[in-house]
Order: sequence, then C-alpha cells, then structure tokens
Amino acid sequence: MPDLQEQPITRNRVILTVVVLAGVLIAGWWLFRRGGGTEPIDLVASFDAAQKRPDASALTLEDVALNGESKRSIVAKPLPGTRLTYRIRVPDSGWFFVSLALKPEAWAQEGNGVLFMVGISDGRAYDELFTQHVNPYGDPTNRRWIPVWVDISAYGGEEVDLILNTRSGPPRQEGDLRNDLAVWGDPQIVVR
Repeated sequence: MPDLQEQPITRNRVILTVVVLAGVLIAGWWLFRRGGGTEPIDLVASFDAAQKRPDASALTLEDVALNGESKRSIVAKPLPGTRLTYRIRVPDSGWFFVSLALKPEAWAQEGNGVLFMVGISDGRAYDELFTQHVNPYGDPTNRRWIPVWVDISAYGGEEVDLILNTRSGPPRQEGDLRNDLAVWGDPQIVVR
C-alpha cells in the first residue's frame, strides 16, 4: 500500500516540473520572437524608393573606402540641407546603424565639416534622435568611419519616416559648403 505522505510530494514535483518547463518554453519563444528571424533593413538597397531633397541628384550611391575599409554608401553633395527620407516599419527592438564620414578628398581641404542628423516623423511630429558634427579637416580623429547606433525601438511596430539630414558646418556656423562630402556608410535598421 503506497505511503499517503509520498503522493502529495510526487504530485508537487510533477506540477513544479510542468511550471518550470512552461516558463522555459515561454522565455525561449519570447527571446526568439524579439531578436531572432528579423533580417536587417538595408537602406542602400532601398535607396531608389527613398525621397531625396533638394532633388534626386543631391544624393548618390558609391563604394567609399576609408583607411582600407570599403562600405556601400550614400554620398551627399555639398548642397545646403540634403535630406533622405525612408518610409519604414520599425521592428521591435529596432536600431538604426550607420557609419558616418567625409570622403578622404575633404580631409586636408579647408571647410568646417558637416552636421549629420537622424530623426523620425510619425506624420504628426518630428523627433530628432541624433546629431553629430564631423570635421576631418579641423579634427584628424574624424578621418575614419564613425559608427553610430540610434535606438528607434520606441517606434517598434509603427510605420514612420526615418529622416537623414546633413547641414553645412556645426550648429550656428552653417553656410560653408567647402568640401562637404558627407557619407552615410552602410545604413541599416537592425534588431538588437
């Protein structure tokens, strides 16, 4: 005859095992759903579909090599205020990744650099997420690819405009277009 005290212990072990197994399965599914299976959105490949300002000739695709490292890039001509707008659906845990630079022929030529800006518009408001001034003439540490990660996960699941802007010079010193050869290297949306 089975011991009556062993039955509740055995039943509790079975329940605990089922609960732990269910928890592991749910956690695995959640982690896979958030990060696994989401391919990066290659913005160079989507270049033709993007809106370009002041006009389509202001931005071109090029392979740009800096210090022996080549990237497929979007190059902005030295014009006042270039803008590239992508209509995207932001994945959960989405980040915008890009490498910023000025082309090497600008490094030793006079100028005050370029202000790079990244923002998002949901159609009602514009949210500036990132700005960086790059001036390889005035700051030799800028003579390289500058990797940038911008968190856009707050817009996960939404369809928004991702806007890439360049301006001549640092804030409040705009207008000097000399050697403003801005480069957006290998821009993409990734899941982190």
